[in-house]
Amino acid sequence: MEFYGEFTLADTRGISQNIKPLYVTSTIFCYLSGNCINFVERKKKEQSSYSYYSDDDSSKYFYQDVNHKMSVNHITAITTYPRTSIFSYSEYNTNKINIYNYPSLSIQSTININQNENVRAMAFSSDGKLLAILTDYPKFTVSIWKWKKEKLLCSYEIGKKVDYISFNPLNRNQLCASGNGHIYFMEIIESFKSHSISCVNGEFSTKNVSNFIAEHIITLSKINNMDSNLFLNAISDNTVECNPIRLNLIPDKHKWGINNVVIANSMDGDYLYEYDINTGQCKIVLSAIYLGGVFLNKEYTDNEHFVDLINEELINGYNNDNNILKNHYIEDYIGSHNVKSYIITTKDVIIGGEDGTIKWVDLENLSTITRKEHISDSNIEDIIVSPNYDEILIYTKNKRLYSYDLLENKKTMIIDDYSHNITSLDSYDLDNITVTCSSNGSLYFWNSDNYSLMAKYSVDNTSFTSVKCSPISNILAVGSENGVIRLYDTENVKYSPDNELNVQLIDKYKEFRKNLELSKITEKDKEVNIDEKDENKFEYLKENSINYKELFIIIRNKISNYPIKHMAYEPNGNLLCVGVQEERLYLIDTISRFTILGYLNYSGSIVDIAWGIDLTIVDEDEEDDEEVDEEINNIKTLFVLVVNPDGKSSSIYKYVLDVSLLPTSYSEKITDACTSYNIFKIDDVVTGFSQIPKQYSEGKEVFNLACIDKSIKSYMLPIVTNMEEVQIEIEFNGYINEVKSNHYKSGIKVQAINNNEWLLSYSLDGFVIIHMNMDLKENIKFLATLSLEGGLKKCLMRYDCKKIITIGNDNILRFWEWKLTPNGKKRLSEFEHELQMINNLKIPIGDNIKATINTLKKSNKFQLDYPDNDKEQIYFYSQQEQKSEKDILNQNISEFQENIKNKIEELRLKYISLIEKNDQLRDIEKLEPLEFTIDYDEKNRLNSKLEEEIKEHRRELEKDNLKIQIIKERIKNECWDSMDVVGKTVKSFKENKLTGKKIKVMNYPIRKKSDKEIKTIEKILRIRKIQLKVEPVIDKINADKYKDIEAIVGKSDELNNDSTSNINNNNNNNAKTTTNSNIKVPETNNNATDVKLKSSYEDYLYNAFDLVTNERKRIQIYILEEIISDIKKQFNEKFDEQVKSKNDILSKIEEKNERIQTIIDELKMTEEIFQPILDNDEIPDSCLQLDESEIKAEKYLTEEEKRKLEEKRLIEEQRLKERLEDNWQERALLEMMNGSLDEKNDKDKEMIFVKPECMSKPKEELTEDEIKQIKEYEKKIEAYMEEQEKYKKVLETELRKHQGFITELITNYDDELNKLFNLKLSTDQLIFQNELKIIKLYQGILFWEKIEYQNAALNQHLEDLTREKIKYSSEIPEIKKDLEKCKEDYELTVHKDKEIEKAFRKEFHQYEHCFETLLKIFKKRGKNDFDIFDEKAKTSLNPFKESELKFESDNKKLNNYDVNDEEIPEGFEPELWNKMLEMRSKKIESEKEVQYMLKKFNKMQLLTQNYIKESENYKQRCENGNKRIPEIEEYIFQGIYNLECLFQLKQGQVEYPQSLVVTDYSDAVLINRKIIEQFNEVILNLGHSKIEALKEMKEYRKGISALEWENKVLDFQADDLILKTKHIQLLRVTKHIQDYIKIGGEDKFPAEMQALERRGEYSEKAFLHKVENQKKVIKKINEEIQTKLTENIKLDKKIKALEEAVIERKKINDIEVSHHNYSDQCNDARYQEIIERRRLVDLARLQAKDISILRDEVERLRLKTFPAFPSSVN
Repeated sequence: MEFYGEFTLADTRGISQNIKPLYVTSTIFCYLSGNCINFVERKKKEQSSYSYYSDDDSSKYFYQDVNHKMSVNHITAITTYPRTSIFSYSEYNTNKINIYNYPSLSIQSTININQNENVRAMAFSSDGKLLAILTDYPKFTVSIWKWKKEKLLCSYEIGKKVDYISFNPLNRNQLCASGNGHIYFMEIIESFKSHSISCVNGEFSTKNVSNFIAEHIITLSKINNMDSNLFLNAISDNTVECNPIRLNLIPDKHKWGINNVVIANSMDGDYLYEYDINTGQCKIVLSAIYLGGVFLNKEYTDNEHFVDLINEELINGYNNDNNILKNHYIEDYIGSHNVKSYIITTKDVIIGGEDGTIKWVDLENLSTITRKEHISDSNIEDIIVSPNYDEILIYTKNKRLYSYDLLENKKTMIIDDYSHNITSLDSYDLDNITVTCSSNGSLYFWNSDNYSLMAKYSVDNTSFTSVKCSPISNILAVGSENGVIRLYDTENVKYSPDNELNVQLIDKYKEFRKNLELSKITEKDKEVNIDEKDENKFEYLKENSINYKELFIIIRNKISNYPIKHMAYEPNGNLLCVGVQEERLYLIDTISRFTILGYLNYSGSIVDIAWGIDLTIVDEDEEDDEEVDEEINNIKTLFVLVVNPDGKSSSIYKYVLDVSLLPTSYSEKITDACTSYNIFKIDDVVTGFSQIPKQYSEGKEVFNLACIDKSIKSYMLPIVTNMEEVQIEIEFNGYINEVKSNHYKSGIKVQAINNNEWLLSYSLDGFVIIHMNMDLKENIKFLATLSLEGGLKKCLMRYDCKKIITIGNDNILRFWEWKLTPNGKKRLSEFEHELQMINNLKIPIGDNIKATINTLKKSNKFQLDYPDNDKEQIYFYSQQEQKSEKDILNQNISEFQENIKNKIEELRLKYISLIEKNDQLRDIEKLEPLEFTIDYDEKNRLNSKLEEEIKEHRRELEKDNLKIQIIKERIKNECWDSMDVVGKTVKSFKENKLTGKKIKVMNYPIRKKSDKEIKTIEKILRIRKIQLKVEPVIDKINADKYKDIEAIVGKSDELNNDSTSNINNNNNNNAKTTTNSNIKVPETNNNATDVKLKSSYEDYLYNAFDLVTNERKRIQIYILEEIISDIKKQFNEKFDEQVKSKNDILSKIEEKNERIQTIIDELKMTEEIFQPILDNDEIPDSCLQLDESEIKAEKYLTEEEKRKLEEKRLIEEQRLKERLEDNWQERALLEMMNGSLDEKNDKDKEMIFVKPECMSKPKEELTEDEIKQIKEYEKKIEAYMEEQEKYKKVLETELRKHQGFITELITNYDDELNKLFNLKLSTDQLIFQNELKIIKLYQGILFWEKIEYQNAALNQHLEDLTREKIKYSSEIPEIKKDLEKCKEDYELTVHKDKEIEKAFRKEFHQYEHCFETLLKIFKKRGKNDFDIFDEKAKTSLNPFKESELKFESDNKKLNNYDVNDEEIPEGFEPELWNKMLEMRSKKIESEKEVQYMLKKFNKMQLLTQNYIKESENYKQRCENGNKRIPEIEEYIFQGIYNLECLFQLKQGQVEYPQSLVVTDYSDAVLINRKIIEQFNEVILNLGHSKIEALKEMKEYRKGISALEWENKVLDFQADDLILKTKHIQLLRVTKHIQDYIKIGGEDKFPAEMQALERRGEYSEKAFLHKVENQKKVIKKINEEIQTKLTENIKLDKKIKALEEAVIERKKINDIEVSHHNYSDQCNDARYQEIIERRRLVDLARLQAKDISILRDEVERLRLKTFPAFPSSVN
């Protein structure tokens, strides 16, 4: 097959949704199409053109494919760097990542990664030098690569699922990774030889409610009678604040902001978050709900009262002082889930989401939406901005890609994914048109030459499953999911949409659809504006795109209730075979009548259909000699491949049809035309088949079958000898050839190619293989789609064998074309000649079909194409026949319905008459309403339905009861069965007098201990017991060891030791007493005996001062818990005694009450009897028992339970009946004791006295005997009454005795219970004390563990710091060496640059007349485009435009000034001119090298400074850490030995200052009371003695102070006299004094006074004269100074000018002035200027020195004029 060439990918259609489109350059973007990356360029329209990527004529741009890159594996991530047009992508399960250059698509670098991890995302840094790779599950590692050198710099394992990664555009060392509710901010830390990554996690929750509107809400809530606590907390009477809500953050995508912040959206699309990358803190900057500057969570907005309050009060005009806009206090201005994607510009945030609309939100005021633009009805998945920020790409969920021009504000649809949900495809033989159908009811017509979309057609609410093109005409057969077959005429596809035929079809369809809708509208609806309805209903016809075309439908019939997936045209195009799953093959006439002819039967599941008769070709030379036998052409063979019902074998059905015998209309099963059909059975599951051309099979019928074992087997159909039978089933003898298909997945499909030489196969593995029919082993193979994406769904080679079209399960349509060899081109041209001959035969037949269809188009009977309907019936006729049949059917249905209504009305009247007749009958003859049933079947149905509902309800109740039962059992197991002692309560009989309530005492519930716990406590007690036995021996050994040392101590020390030991002993005794007091029960105030509960485990406790280790503390905890358990058990024993006592008392009271009741009955009294009973609290298991009285509902009995109860009742009745027949016990009781066992005393029986009859007579008539009888009767009566009175008193006495006994029992029991209650209080106190000890011990253990952890962390921290310090210290010398080397290289480069300029001067200095001109040209450079950059900065929407423009300016080459020949000086030779230009070029290159070396040197210098700084920093941190070690060690020591002990103290013994709530006793000291009292006595005695001594000292000091004062006075007087004497003695006696003494008075010396005055005047004049002279000198010197200053100013200006020249040169050459040396001439001039300046500075310094000397001289002369007097000599 290599003889022909190979197949290459020509184009793809479809966009994958897993990776978003990306820009490769400013005008070219790429998108993923399956395993292919397509590159699309935006170009300006020069003329009207059409492209697959855009169908909008109004747009000034169009989009065109420019390149594609195909991968052999699944692409997982793509990233681009538009500045240098590079891109990279990663593949699934591949350890290599290539970086490509565009447009050459050459590999720039290859990175090797771990093969076990797939790449999830990638990103280039802002300068394009680094590549960040984010791997997938399980580690999610970020790796930073220097991709040009293929070097891994560093990596960081995140460990959480993230999807996106990007670099900071302003700092290449900062990254962000986000997705799935996580966000991480990473920074690359660069060192001399290594790199590392530090990471900061973004916070997971934040507060989103402020206090801004708190007081307004509280005011409004009061006005509206609302509970403000829903929203506010009242801090005080005048202050409130909003309840803060913690909002969980779920960041997804992220973008970088301009201030080193990250903006991320939430996964639900409701929020935009702003993160601080340094701290990870977050604040919400955009929310779906906005409230007065406060972003609210749904917990607020879901409260309708809150929303109503804000809407009614705040929106209506309230505007506070914080410049918040009106009517923006609450506004659903974005909408929920509408922040799914976004970009950030200089002014706005552009967001998009579920509503398909993009919104511009102002960055300064996030409550303002500046613009809105509706893009699509589908969700916006992502927004991608171009590098120039002039265009954005908008990717929607329905796989459409839109472009939006940000400058012109215009939307353009680039990609409409027509390949989405494609189910089938086929191509026309006569035209280069490929047709695809989709499950959404659309047909797409593709040009197979330029791969553009020619037309599209759709039917709403319909799903197409199969499509087949006619081989001779423009007819297209389409099958749908609902079993509807459609035949279309597609001639309209070839022409433009505005052609006459297409316009007529659209108008007709409009009219038909309007009429169809109008027929369904009632008269009432017609009054509504029908025109508006029609306009809205057919709006899609107005908005059709340029390639939408209407098709003429020829046939539309529903033939099955199952999908139609198999169709095949007869090679001559006369018949269409349609296979359905109902085991039928329908034949349709597609050449003249266009009707369904009938069906053929088969058995099994259909796989494929093929016709077996080829088109007959007649050569021109043989037309006269041979004629085609018409009868032979009428015989057609149809082959159908099915999988048999057993699923293990297959069969080929061969139908032989005579076309001349086919019916002219539908006649159900075709029998006459089918002369015979045979079934060839194969013992294998076949997935595809094709017939081998007869020229390769010697005229026999041989088939290539693709089997489930992934092989291709050749079978020859057996020859049928018995032609008499119509149906024959034959089995194959075996295959004649078997070849491995080279597919590694089953489900292989095969297709026979039209050139009869090739066989095409494809499978779910994604490979397409073309075999040679002569030798199937010879083939070519290429990967069409990925097996990971589901492989191939359909593959088709075009009729001319030039191209292959494939559609994969990834919904990507691919076009493949030959890359032919010369031999392949030759063979293809030969085949084109053969096809032309076949087409010449097909064209006349197609013209006839076209004429027939045109006749149908012009007829009034117009077929309507309408959507499929599940309720649609199966019809095999034309639409007109269907309509007539439907009308007849509707008429029959109407008549039938009318008959049914009449019958129902008759039955209703008859039923009413029967009811009336029944009401008139006697009661005994009447039927009950329920018995009056006329439809027993309906009654039974209703009863059965009711029974089912009852059963269902009963099952639900049983299920609920089962749930409750399970919960009850769990609670019982955990709270009841797991208890060793369950909780009980005992109460007193009577209320307490003080409290008025009964005393209630509860026991201690005790949980069962597990075997492990029992073994643990036994082990601990055993260990502790051994320790207690060993400790005395150890103490004795230690005492003997230090015995000799103690004997040496002196008596004074012994006394001190004794006193100290006494104090310590007292303290220990006090501690022991307090410890013992912890387990003693305090005395009660009820005269109760002292009851002490003490555990036997208290002896095992450690001393409180010995608990210095965690092990001892844990042992102490176990022992304390066992003590608590033991104490509880002791109390429970006493509690059980009280419970037993109460039960005994109750039984005794019950006995006494029986007797009391008897006495009361005999005395006939109405006194109440005290009947005590137990409460539910006193019966522990009462909560587990259910009393039947608690059940209010009637108990439901099943039939089985009813039957058992009935049997039990019958048995009981039988037993009673048997007992009554012969019950000897009752008979004996009746005969012997009159039926009663009660024994009554004679006294208890009432005496019956017979009254004499004579008592009724008058006394006068009585006889003596009668009088005697009367007296005897009266005596008896009197005696009886006395006896009764005595008996009553005895009973009353007995009653009071029994009642007193009961009262005494109750009182004694209540007293005992009161004692038990007090014991319970003391026991609680003891238990609580021990539990407090346990808590304190746990605190100590936790404290110790915390200290150990801190100590370990500090040591680890110090180790890390030391390691880093050593690392930096070791690298600093190497860095300094590199710095020196870099400095030397820089100086060498500068020197070379200077040498070039010197060489120029030396070379051209001799040409003095043009040297200056040449020097200017030599130094002249181009100017940078700063104006262009400024203009870009003003118009660009890029928020990082400054850094972008800086990058462009830095990377822009130096604009080399192009020297013109016109600038050549006159008379200058061209050779010298060229030499000058060459030297100028070298100078420019040298300047670039100097600039580069300077940058490198500065970078190394900065790195050295940073290393030194970091080294000093680590050194300082190590020192600080070492300083903390002694503090922690001291802290540990204090934690071990500064123990916290518990003591029980009386209130009067606490001398520590008490706090208001809890007093801290950490600084308190526990001292024995006797020691304090002794100390107090000693202090009082010492105080009294000290006071007496102080009084004596006071009196004595008073006399001393008086004597000292007198001595001081006398000393002062003596000193004064001595001073006066000295003054007189030392006074100098001058002549003047002598004369004064002799003569006396000052007026005696006038001459001397005048002389002195004259001398003074002269001195003053002389002084003034000298001052004037000095002023003149000073003025002259100042003038000289001013002159020098003026000269200095001039020199400064000159220096400034020179500096400006240097700065200008620095801008041009980008070289610092400090590192540049000028030429020798400039150096000489500069040197002379420096010398001159130095001379002037020295002169000024000398003059200033002279001025200082002159000033000193002036001062000296001024001092000479003052009179001087000699000082006195001591």
